[in-house]
Amino acid sequence: MKIMAIGAHLDDIEIACGGTLAKAVEAGHTVHVLIMSKSGYTNKEGKVQRSDDVAVREGIQALQTLGIRDIDILDFPTKDIPFCSEVVNAIDVRMSAFNPDVIFTHHPFDTHQAHEGVSKATIAAARRKNTVFFYEPITPSGRSYVAFKPQLYVDIASSLDKKIASLKCHESEYNKFGAEDWIEGVRCRCGFRGYEIGKKFAEAFEILRMEMTFDAEESLL
Repeated sequence: MKIMAIGAHLDDIEIACGGTLAKAVEAGHTVHVLIMSKSGYTNKEGKVQRSDDVAVREGIQALQTLGIRDIDILDFPTKDIPFCSEVVNAIDVRMSAFNPDVIFTHHPFDTHQAHEGVSKATIAAARRKNTVFFYEPITPSGRSYVAFKPQLYVDIASSLDKKIASLKCHESEYNKFGAEDWIEGVRCRCGFRGYEIGKKFAEAFEILRMEMTFDAEESLL
């Protein structure tokens, strides 16, 4: 199976579906990651908190920790990735080239404007694709006026350690998000989602649409 995960920034995918992708790679599936920005960050006072070079280096290391080698990083502005034809086309071109069976992207009601733009652009680019999932936002991006609805769960007990290790590769983000409190917050979210399905740890997804198959070779994750 060919899986494509699309994110606005280097760290979004690791936080939200890193365990699922690591598990997919371990099972022999092909994973392609598309990141829409180099993800350097300037705070509201104009101070550079994370350069593009640092973000790219940490992000590639994090994704490789999950076992992912097929990584495409574009150069849209970190904070301003709009839902527009240019972004849709950039995703569409790469989606057509890879031809994924399954697509993961941001929740369209994520409160980060770049996450929202990438989600809507992905939905547009994936108009002819039959299986599209939204991964779960996490604070500070997740406090929306429209709730995320967990509908699909993936048991990640076997891949949680890889997910946590990938997050720690983002050294420049570690202190910004609260150091070990950030790591523990992500771990607890996975624990809660696992508890909901009677497992130790899980990641949850909202379904935009999903094609069902009864072919054993094409079974989902």
